[in-house]
Amino acid sequence: MSYVVIARRYRPQQFKDIVGQEHITRTLSNAIANGRIGQAYIFAGPRGVGKTTTARILAMALNCENGPSATPDIESPICQAIIKGKSMDVMEIDGASNRRIEEIRNLRENINYAPSEGRYRIYIIDEVHMLTNEAFNALLKTLEEPPSHAVFVFATTEIHRVPATILSRCQRFDFKRIPINIIVDQLKTICESEKIEISSDALLQISKKADGSMRDGQSILDQIISFSGSKISMKEVEQAIGVINQEVYFNISDKIFEKNLKEILLLSRELFSSGIDLMELLLGLEEHFRNMLVASSMNSVELLDVSDNFAARYKEQISKFNENDLVAYLNIISQTIADMKWSQQPFLKFELALVKMAKMPAAKSIEELLEKVELLKKKRLNDGPAEPQIIPDPPPVNILDFEKIKSAWPNVVAKVHEVKPILANVLQLFNLDSFQENELFIKTTCNEFQKSIIDKNSSFLNEIVEQVYDSRIKLNINYDIQEVQPGQTTGNSPEKREEKLKKIETLKASDPLFKKFVDEFGLELE
Repeated sequence: MSYVVIARRYRPQQFKDIVGQEHITRTLSNAIANGRIGQAYIFAGPRGVGKTTTARILAMALNCENGPSATPDIESPICQAIIKGKSMDVMEIDGASNRRIEEIRNLRENINYAPSEGRYRIYIIDEVHMLTNEAFNALLKTLEEPPSHAVFVFATTEIHRVPATILSRCQRFDFKRIPINIIVDQLKTICESEKIEISSDALLQISKKADGSMRDGQSILDQIISFSGSKISMKEVEQAIGVINQEVYFNISDKIFEKNLKEILLLSRELFSSGIDLMELLLGLEEHFRNMLVASSMNSVELLDVSDNFAARYKEQISKFNENDLVAYLNIISQTIADMKWSQQPFLKFELALVKMAKMPAAKSIEELLEKVELLKKKRLNDGPAEPQIIPDPPPVNILDFEKIKSAWPNVVAKVHEVKPILANVLQLFNLDSFQENELFIKTTCNEFQKSIIDKNSSFLNEIVEQVYDSRIKLNINYDIQEVQPGQTTGNSPEKREEKLKKIETLKASDPLFKKFVDEFGLELE
């Protein structure tokens, strides 16, 4: 007889044999006992946790000769046919290879036929999420109103890909990842039955490698038995499946704590040369620092899935690192894992991550900082009051009076003359009267034309005054307007006016200063 792998030989045959899924087996057992059998079920969860196995046991429970019963007689012909995959009433369909609408149409045509031996025709569709949208649509009516003898059981690892219209027509059961301790117990039972001697460290490492999948754990155990025979140690496990020894992670973390850059570079080169998968190494190192963080936060190693020997090592090592450092290390490793997926030089990324962790300055906790603040406060109190500081006198304020204003006024006129000489000539008419609260009172006798010159240049004049006196001074000008006496101007005939305009244009063309004066003040011939 050909060899049957452990995963098939030790496949559960009763609901009570399924481990880690008690919430599901209890519900199905009660439903069968109370006659509340659904028309469609969907089992969702990770690989290797018992979805298809539960579907087969459900089929045996429904079609058993003494059933429906939650404890079918597995020795009966019908149950044996289901176990061997030979039952005409239990159809197992692979959704990945029978995903087209044609296969679903054939299923709809055959579903109306009565079962040949048992009470129900049971359709188990594995990886149901692989069906096409057209195939799902073809199933809808059949799922909603199936024949009384038909039961559908769907299994999927990607429940989010199953349409909501299908989910609403099924009873949904979510399978959990199997805890490590349950996988360890199950593998230990198998080893005892197979007369295999295996160490507890090796069992734990296999269970961790299974990553919550009982089938994966059984397959790994089968592989290691083929490699090492009837006696399995941790060393055989490492060699057979490429598991990295936990001592490597302790060694790396020791070198990081010592901040010995030379040793870290040598160690990283040694690990790379040994052929270790760098991604696996980083994932393991991430778990290692996570374990240290958990142990440090909880002040206990009870939550760690490690052997007693390594638990003692963790207790010893967590005293070297504070939690802030461990969080920073985890962030560096997480970023490096993401970068390595697309890097053409993964070793460089790995080496750089180790260097970053080694060169990172030790983080200070809040408690340490508060303690330092308290020490500084106490030191200041012990040292006595601080010596009074000598505050220098403020620079002298520029105090203006009327005499200073009058004495510096020629400077104002001179600066104005440099830019606008005509305005400077008008300023000669100013008579400074008084100065109060930064306001300079001025009297002047002028005509409308001269007043217009002052008004148009008021902003410029204020800027010059502020520059000369180094202070903002408001100019309050009191104008005494002199009107033009009769006879000073005579009317112009059109001919004379035209002649004067020509002369003005000639002067503007020959004298740039005159042109600037006329244009600037907008002068027009009256």
